[in-house]
Amino acid sequence: MRDGFDLSASLVVGPQDIANGVITDVVDDALRGGVTFIRVSARHITARDLAGLAQDVAQIIEDNDKSDSVALVLDGRADVVWQCRNKGIKVDGVHLGPNDVEPREARELLGDDAIIGLSAEIEGLVPILNEIPEGCIDYIAATPFHMATPELEAASAADEHGTLLTVDRVNTMATACVYPVAVGGGVTVDDIATLAGTKAAGWFVTKAITEAADPQAATQAMVDAWKSVRGDARHGYAKRAEKPAAETSAEPAAEKKFTNAKDAKAAAKLAKQQRVDIAARDSKQRDKAHIRKTKTVHFENQHGTYDLEVPYTEIKLSDTPGVGPNPPFIDYSTEGPKCDPKEGLQPLRLAWIKDRGDVEEYEGRRRNLADDGKRAMKRGKATKEWRGRRHNPMKAKDHPVTQMWYARHGIITPEMKFVAERENCDVELVRSELASGHAVMPCNINHPEAEPMIIGEKFLTKLNANMGNSAVTSSIDEEVEKLTWATKWGADTVMDLSTGNDIHTTREWILRNSPVPIGTVPMYQALEKVEDDASKLSWELFRDTVIEQCEQGVDYMTIHAGVLLRFVPLTANRVTGIVSRGGSIMAEWCLQHHQESFLYTHFDELCDIFAKYDVAFSLGDGLRPGSLADANDAAQLAELMTLGELTQRAWAKDVQVMIEGPGHIPFDTVRMNIELEKAVCSGAPFYTLGPLTTDTAPGYDHITSAIGGVEIARYGTAMLCYVTPKEHLGLPNKDDVKQGVIAYKIACHAADIAKHHPHAQDRDLAISKARFEFRWLDQFNLAYDPDTAIAFHDETLPAEPAKMAHFCSMCGPKFCSMAISQNIRKKFGNAAQQEQLVQDTISGKVPAVDVAAQAVADSGVRSGAAMSAEDIAAGMDQMSEKFRAQGGKLYAKASE
Repeated sequence: MRDGFDLSASLVVGPQDIANGVITDVVDDALRGGVTFIRVSARHITARDLAGLAQDVAQIIEDNDKSDSVALVLDGRADVVWQCRNKGIKVDGVHLGPNDVEPREARELLGDDAIIGLSAEIEGLVPILNEIPEGCIDYIAATPFHMATPELEAASAADEHGTLLTVDRVNTMATACVYPVAVGGGVTVDDIATLAGTKAAGWFVTKAITEAADPQAATQAMVDAWKSVRGDARHGYAKRAEKPAAETSAEPAAEKKFTNAKDAKAAAKLAKQQRVDIAARDSKQRDKAHIRKTKTVHFENQHGTYDLEVPYTEIKLSDTPGVGPNPPFIDYSTEGPKCDPKEGLQPLRLAWIKDRGDVEEYEGRRRNLADDGKRAMKRGKATKEWRGRRHNPMKAKDHPVTQMWYARHGIITPEMKFVAERENCDVELVRSELASGHAVMPCNINHPEAEPMIIGEKFLTKLNANMGNSAVTSSIDEEVEKLTWATKWGADTVMDLSTGNDIHTTREWILRNSPVPIGTVPMYQALEKVEDDASKLSWELFRDTVIEQCEQGVDYMTIHAGVLLRFVPLTANRVTGIVSRGGSIMAEWCLQHHQESFLYTHFDELCDIFAKYDVAFSLGDGLRPGSLADANDAAQLAELMTLGELTQRAWAKDVQVMIEGPGHIPFDTVRMNIELEKAVCSGAPFYTLGPLTTDTAPGYDHITSAIGGVEIARYGTAMLCYVTPKEHLGLPNKDDVKQGVIAYKIACHAADIAKHHPHAQDRDLAISKARFEFRWLDQFNLAYDPDTAIAFHDETLPAEPAKMAHFCSMCGPKFCSMAISQNIRKKFGNAAQQEQLVQDTISGKVPAVDVAAQAVADSGVRSGAAMSAEDIAAGMDQMSEKFRAQGGKLYAKASE
């Protein structure tokens, strides 16, 4: 930025310049009006608050796609600029006054790429030019252009004698100075044309924008006035001191020297492993091989005629040598269409919803800053406001608009047909399972971007990925990236469990970009609104939070209504107590108020709200065991009985329900848990976190839980909630999300095979054929994670010919069982021919030893039965000598 900043239109602004102290809206308007340089002046606030303010302004600049063209500097606080830049906040430099640190000290602190500006008056210009090393600063801000007042912009730089900057003085400064000069001090729109006629590089203002009725229009007027004289040329540059050639020509990096061969070998091994790890974290091969496509399915019902675009993934396969082409493999797709995250996905279901004629748009609940938490209230807006596609919320008119209600009334919706095509099943199965409550289709009418999917025992086992920020880490951009990353690798739903800053806005970004249903735990946001004090929670606050999320488009919500006051003492002697966040919050509230849970007492009202938007219940297991020692205890089972009661109350109002299941249980009790849930909750879909089958593997809990997940899904659990390697350790990052999703894709798939789900084994057959035929790329591409498969293969056999070789590094070229099996088929024919040979051998027509020798002859291996011990030893010595003579190379030219 130091090499290309533009001083032509600068805004100097701080909290003191705005009536409510919130500068972000004015900055946003000024950027839209065309301002090219922003200087934040807030010397009176703490370093921490200034850093937060700088982050907010930097984010607004990024939101306007101007991070590469608009510079941001802070007034006076070089220390805060240094902190911001080290945290990755895009602050480009500092603006210094007479009482601030010396420019050379600021340059040493901030480095060569920072912008450093300086306030000056004409009388002080000569000392500046004489005393400051050339190239130390980048521009000068000169004042005042009009008579000074107590509120004058950059008052610290005003001439103490009150000398005004005339046109001649401006030209004198600009001519004498090697740095660009911007002029300010009472400048208004009427002065811009005059200044544009001078040699100044630009202007800077405060009140002309901050006090304007329309800051954007005021900025635009000044920018237009400047451009009418100067045109579109950029006016900012920095003369640099030329370094001697010895300094500019960098010495080549010294090669790492090792004192012994052991260290060198260890370093080479580490570097190789790092390359493998980096490749395994990528998605390049997956993106190349797994192609999202759609098929058009015509559908008609009483509400309209539709051409449904049903997504699927196509994986192209290569030909089988000597046989012919293989058809592409078709797989279920969760990835969703590509879009600009700032705009969001197209509303796929909007016409379907409106054509039914049973919903209405309305103004909706008004958003307030408390929805985004304490930090948003302090700064006046979220970190990164959603500016993409918006919609007025919709709600039901006269009857519930849930898919259960339609199913019970015999109506087959486009959503049901869409799901039937994805699941390769009859649409009547979809309708009947929804009507009975044995399946759920989470699809809030205010989330029309979502592609319909179904969760139920008779359908493919689904997986959910959790994400969300916390009070100490993650940003909106990171959470949206995690969403698209998780759905790319196969997440069927995503839960936003944000507990930190910008909860409402993070959720808005996620919903508008999500092709899969989104779930939440509204209690988390409600607690944030009362500053984490559970005693201040109330039904009214919680109800308002639920409606807020319904209007945004949340598809299902975890409600811990089964945590009753009388159940809390049952957890007192547990090893790990109450491990559910939502459960512990409600338990604390019940004990503090000596009252029954408001979630339980107001459950029917919650049902009425959910029925208006088609939001599904995920009845939370707030008393789930957090260790094997607490598994299957009285608290867990008492809550389950209550969830069975609540299921019936929700179904009575045509609201969809799924039941959340235990976290930590021994493997031998897994089946008992699912069968108990089915009996108590009348077959409502079970949704479990794992379960984890041992407590001993922090860092590997995606494995311990996937083991339990296969077993519990085998017996009927409809959706598994993934666990990442970071479980119990920290907030998962992007790579953790991938590992968790892949582990659970495997678990879901293994369970579908065990359930004998139609076509579940198709992928296994395809990859097994590819493996036997040594179609390596097909093996990689059919894997759930092609990039990791390739990285692991290439770790030992990186040469391109190895991807066509009939062996891998496990067995090598002489001991590959599949290569030998192929040779057996070539030599002895098909199954009938081999059977005849066996019979001939039994009858004595062919000596058995000859058969054994011939079986491996084509592979170049002599049978042990036909060789003496001396022959074997001599052959091994001969081949070892040849290998050493060739330099230990795995591949050699034919001439060698």
